[in-house]
Order: sequence, then structure tokens, then C-alpha cells
Amino acid sequence: MIPVWPYSAVAALETGRTSWAAILDAGRLEPGADVPALTAGQLGYVVEGLPAAGQ
Repeated sequence: MIPVWPYSAVAALETGRTSWAAILDAGRLEPGADVPALTAGQLGYVVEGLPAAGQ
């Protein structure tokens, strides 16, 4: 077993009958990290960036 750092990722899933997913943001969870705060920050970053990306 090799220990690894846990990550939190935000992904967009394709509609329809495909299995494609696009990772929109990923962040490493350091020991003692405030997971809800990191998740809220990730979602805010993604939602604010969608209009700039034409979505």
C-alpha cells in the first residue's frame, strides 16, 4: 500500500448516453483541512468561471 494525498475534485458530466466527464477543478486536501470550506471555494471558483468560458 502506498499512501497518497486525498484530493477534492469538481467534475462536469456529459449529457446523454456517454461516459465522458470533464474535471473543472481539483485541490489537494492537506491534513486538517477544512473540507467544507475547500468545497465551497471550489464551487465558487467554477461557478464564477462558467460565464467567462461561455457556459
